[in-house]
Amino acid sequence: MYHFYIKERMFSFKDHFQVFNEDGKEVYKVEGSFFSFGDELKLTDLDGRTLVTIDQKLMSLVPRYEISVSGKPVCEVRKKITFFKPKFEISHLVWEITGDLWGQDFQITDGTADRMTVNKKWLSWGDSYHLQITDEEDILLCLAIAIVIDMVLFEDEH
Repeated sequence: MYHFYIKERMFSFKDHFQVFNEDGKEVYKVEGSFFSFGDELKLTDLDGRTLVTIDQKLMSLVPRYEISVSGKPVCEVRKKITFFKPKFEISHLVWEITGDLWGQDFQITDGTADRMTVNKKWLSWGDSYHLQITDEEDILLCLAIAIVIDMVLFEDEH
C-alpha cells in the first residue's frame, strides 16, 4: 500500500497542489495553466518534467476531464448527474468511483478490489487529502483522478 497526501496551495491565481509521500517529502507538483479555457493541469516531478496532463472538456453538460500519462490518453473521468451522492464514471478502464454523501471520502475499485481510497481532511487550510493506492503502477493515474474529483466537487472554492 502506498500513501500520499495532496495539499492545495492557498492564495494562488491558478490551481496548484503539492503531493507528499508518507514521510512528508514532496514528490510531485500539480499546476494549472494561468490563461486557458477550462482547466488544464500538469502533474510534474520536482524537476518540472510533465508526467500526467489533465484537460477539461468544455463541450459537455457534465464536468469531463481527460487524463493522459506520458502523453498518451488513458481515460476520461465524467461526473454523473445525481441528486445526493456524487458519482463519477471512468471511461476506457473497468474502474468505478464511489463516494459518500458529503463528497469527502471515495473508493476506486476495479470490480473486485480497491485500487485507491481518498479521504478529505476536515478543518485544514486549503483542501487536503490522504490517498491509499494499492499498486505502484497506478500511482500517477490515481493521483490525477483524485485531483479531478477535487476540481469537480470543489471548483467554486478555488
